[in-house]
Amino acid sequence: MPIEKVLDYLEHESFQSLPTNVVAMAKKSLLDFIAASFAGYQNKKVSASALKSSKWLGGEATCTVLGRSTSVSPLAATFINATLSSCMDIDDGHRQAVGHPACTIIPPVLAMGEVTPNCSGKDLITAIVSGYEIGIRCGIVMNSNHNTLFYGSGGWAHFGSAAGVSKIKKMTRNLTAHAISIGEVYGPTAQCGKSIAAGSMTKESVGWGAVTGLMGVLLAETGFTGTRNILMDDHLYNKNAKRVFENLGEIYEIERIYFKEYPACKWAHSPIAAARLIKEEINPNLQEIDEIIVETFSKAITLDHISPQTSEAAQYSIPFTVATAFCYGNVEPYHVSEEHLNNEAVYDVAKKIRLKQVDDLEEIFPEKRPARLKVKMGNGKVFEREVHIVKGDAENPLNWDELVKKFEMCAKDYITSDRQLEIIDQIKNLENLPDLNSFISILRS
Repeated sequence: MPIEKVLDYLEHESFQSLPTNVVAMAKKSLLDFIAASFAGYQNKKVSASALKSSKWLGGEATCTVLGRSTSVSPLAATFINATLSSCMDIDDGHRQAVGHPACTIIPPVLAMGEVTPNCSGKDLITAIVSGYEIGIRCGIVMNSNHNTLFYGSGGWAHFGSAAGVSKIKKMTRNLTAHAISIGEVYGPTAQCGKSIAAGSMTKESVGWGAVTGLMGVLLAETGFTGTRNILMDDHLYNKNAKRVFENLGEIYEIERIYFKEYPACKWAHSPIAAARLIKEEINPNLQEIDEIIVETFSKAITLDHISPQTSEAAQYSIPFTVATAFCYGNVEPYHVSEEHLNNEAVYDVAKKIRLKQVDDLEEIFPEKRPARLKVKMGNGKVFEREVHIVKGDAENPLNWDELVKKFEMCAKDYITSDRQLEIIDQIKNLENLPDLNSFISILRS
């Protein structure tokens, strides 16, 4: 990261300088983050554990946990909201960064916005955009060699967390430099490959990455220092940091994010979409299927849990989510909740699914996350569909109304329809809010 370029950008970026479509994307990202956070309550074990963290992430109880009436410390709110928004894997992402920005960047920005006097809707929008622009570019650099060195979202998005919080707090140039750079040493390695294999709650170290970004800001304010030589380890990466950051403030990476229809790893979305197409167009008799072959790229082959025992393992399972799509025509948050895991109908289809790496699809990853689905029937017929781009990708984006429907689906069990409408309306008109108090109050239970 060329730190002087970053500091120039953060010093001069303002709401007035943001293009209209960038403001619209920030609002979409905020609504989608809130949707993902409410979906997180479907994962009862993770949400319960995260909520208990408020006991040991102590401090003055000044910040909101989405969907709860009690207040917690800024660090606790950051950890809990980050964990909630990521634990069902239905949060936004960026293809070239190979991960998820919102779940790490928005929670600390929202927490600091709540405790910062006179923080306006415009301030929040600007901080979200600033955090995305820094964090995503760090992910693009750090995951440019992802076949050898693969960082989960918490390992790169914490830079965006620190940048966004610094923007909210209107920190000086020098303090901002230290706030961002502290995280390079303190940040998690986020070895998500291990989480995928184990089906564990650690996932991509999103919760701790978000806390790391906020802690960097708080430490910098006390005089704690970091290094200014960030991401200049060219021997580790296939992309030069200076070139990745040279268009900062001119081209906005937030415009290239994707929104997810399904609570599953993005690598599973093309197989799910292909299964839905076959289900809708042909509706094969599931009992008469001999075998389902999913051809895809090598990283997706790791998502091979046939009978997942945790919600996380289900989210990281192509067999389970594809089988769910065949059985129910869709994959929604409750389909990957603990209560749904022992579904015999889903298991009967999942055990017929085989994953296969193929070179022609490997060549277009990570620019696309492709899959080719072949359903072989007992009578010899074969039904095949190939998907490279799914609904929600930057090339085929979800519009505002579609994101509203996703939000309603995720929030329906936790807040009233009237409260949902309030949240939607306030985000739609976020730039007109003189402070965030009224908005944050309606995010409570």
